[in-house]
Amino acid sequence: MTRFAVRALGVCLLLLTMTPVVAAQNAVDAALAFYAKGGAYCFRVAPFGTALSEETEWTVMVLTSAANHKNTYRIRSVDPGDTGLKGSGLLTAGRLANDVWKFDGTRAQFFERFAQGIRDRKLRARVVKAGPPNLASIDSERERAELYLSFADKGTRVSFDKVPDLTPEQFLVYAEHFPD
Repeated sequence: MTRFAVRALGVCLLLLTMTPVVAAQNAVDAALAFYAKGGAYCFRVAPFGTALSEETEWTVMVLTSAANHKNTYRIRSVDPGDTGLKGSGLLTAGRLANDVWKFDGTRAQFFERFAQGIRDRKLRARVVKAGPPNLASIDSERERAELYLSFADKGTRVSFDKVPDLTPEQFLVYAEHFPD
């Protein structure tokens, strides 16, 4: 019995050491690796405490690598860029990209490290204001919310062509914003 237990423990240790490095990474490491390889995430952000239906102008952000020169993305989408990801791998990358915003500790770490990536000219972030021209004149929060859901659900393309990359300092301002 002891021999069996030692062998079983040995097999378990071997399997643990063979686990891919990605599995050992935390969400921040995985998200940053995704962006560094050219993956991109396009999403709407709003300041903490702001109901998305209250906004009369939408703030849309894209995060990616400095090497990714694409300027148009679908809202609420994860773009594989040159990562080679597809299917469930791309879904996992999208979940991790979103997860880093959920907890104060990971959000702060993510923002600091992404800002450093901007300083190092490896990563980039852009922000654009978007929405239909009549958004500010719609009085009903419900109508604004439904309009946004229609905008997002059909995967509307958002162009970042005419906006510059954020500086690290400008990017850090969004640490108190949350994605849709």
